Formats: sequence, structure tokens, C-alpha cells
Amino acid sequence: MDLNWYVLQTKPKQENLVESYLTLANIEVFNPKIKEIRLIRAKKRAITVPLFPCYVFAKLKPTLFDMVIYTRGVRKILGINGRPKPIKESIIETIKERINGNNHIYVPEKCEHEFEICAGDYVVVVDGPLKGFVGVVERANSHKAVVLLMSMDYQVKAEIHKFLLRKVDPEILE
Repeated sequence: MDLNWYVLQTKPKQENLVESYLTLANIEVFNPKIKEIRLIRAKKRAITVPLFPCYVFAKLKPTLFDMVIYTRGVRKILGINGRPKPIKESIIETIKERINGNNHIYVPEKCEHEFEICAGDYVVVVDGPLKGFVGVVERANSHKAVVLLMSMDYQVKAEIHKFLLRKVDPEILE
């Protein structure tokens, strides 16, 4: 039976734990990360955070679904109508092409100009590992936006820095 990539939803801050357990079970896991500069205790520090908070990718056969679902830290395998649905290998390859060898991408500490991006805006990612993906902004703060990526067979949320996004006219997407 063929192996396919699936999106696993994890419990908050459990992405690395899920990756460890599944790797021990000889399951290929893809858990890309972002290296950011944050102010911690009045000092700038480089920290590593998941590119997709609460999500990891795993290459599975259907016979492994039950084992994966009961892995500590896993909430569910994303799909349609309660049935896991694989994602295209090209999506994983696209993300892998755009990150460095240790599954990290560096994000600058701040952008030079403001981007007026609000909930409901259609956006395209213009740089970084998700370059070219299109989505709808679910919510935004001063620096980041949570975007529902529509390039996949179903929507996946991703927290993306605003300077990596550009508004697009929804009519162009049809």
C-alpha cells in the first residue's frame, strides 16, 4: 500500500513530542520551524517555533491510522467527514524546498513598513517556505496573521508574518 502525507493536528505545544514518538515508530514526520527574534526578559533572543502551530505532517499508510491517533499529543488526522484525507506530495516538497537543512526559516525581527491586512482579506504569501500559497486571513494582530491556506485540498491554518503577505483581489482567484 502506498504511503501518503497527512496533516496531524496536535495538542498545543506538542509538535516536537509527536514528532519524537512517531519517529521512534519509524514514521516519517515533517515538522518545519521558524527561527524568530523575540524580546524575552528585556533581551533579544533567537527562539524556534513551529511553522504550523498545532500541526505536523506524517507519511503514513492507512493501517497506521489507529496507532497514530492514539499517540500522545495527537488530536486527530485531518480529513473530510471524519475520514483522513492525504495531501499532495508536492505541497510538502514545496515547503521543503524553501527551508534550510535543519527545517528552519529565519524571520526578521520587524518589518520596515505597516501592512494593512485584516480579517477576511484574501492574501498571497510572497516569500518564505509558503511562497505562492493563497489564503484568507482569519485574524491579524500588529505583526502576524492567521491565514486559512486554500492551496490544499482542504484549509489549513498557518500563522504568518504580515510582511510575507500581500492582499489580492478575490476575483483574480476564480
